[in-house]
Amino acid sequence: MNKKFTKGSCLLKPGQICTSHILVKKGIARKFYKHNDKEITTEIYFHDDVAVSLDSYIMRKPADVYIEALTELEVTIIDYSRFLDVKTKYAEVMMLDKIFIEYYAVWFEQRLKEFQTMDASQRYLNLLEKEPKIIQQLSVTIIASYLNVSLETLSRIRSKITRK
Repeated sequence: MNKKFTKGSCLLKPGQICTSHILVKKGIARKFYKHNDKEITTEIYFHDDVAVSLDSYIMRKPADVYIEALTELEVTIIDYSRFLDVKTKYAEVMMLDKIFIEYYAVWFEQRLKEFQTMDASQRYLNLLEKEPKIIQQLSVTIIASYLNVSLETLSRIRSKITRK
């Protein structure tokens, strides 16, 4: 099912069970959670990315995250039960789902390693190199949240890089 969301709309909120894959067709969305009144962005979704709270989706439990439209958003919503039916009927779809989970696991492992081994400047430079569209298209507030740094720290990092 195709659906449109306005900027700022929540596609998923804590307490809701994630019942679908959300395929982004147009626009940008993010996944985040709140901790001590601070929003921490964990994922950013662009065209052809799949937005989902895997923990909620797979375990069928209430989500502890938000999925929010950062821009006007057009998505295709793929319902859990229908997707399960299709996976059981078509081996190709099962394989695609497996590949998606594998790529997600690799991405997650790399992101975790970045947070464990890189300082804030290194994480920013890495983001600039690997995902420049995040730097180019999102607000500094979202970028700082994604890097888990304060706005002041991000400002210092950016000015230091600009001076070089």
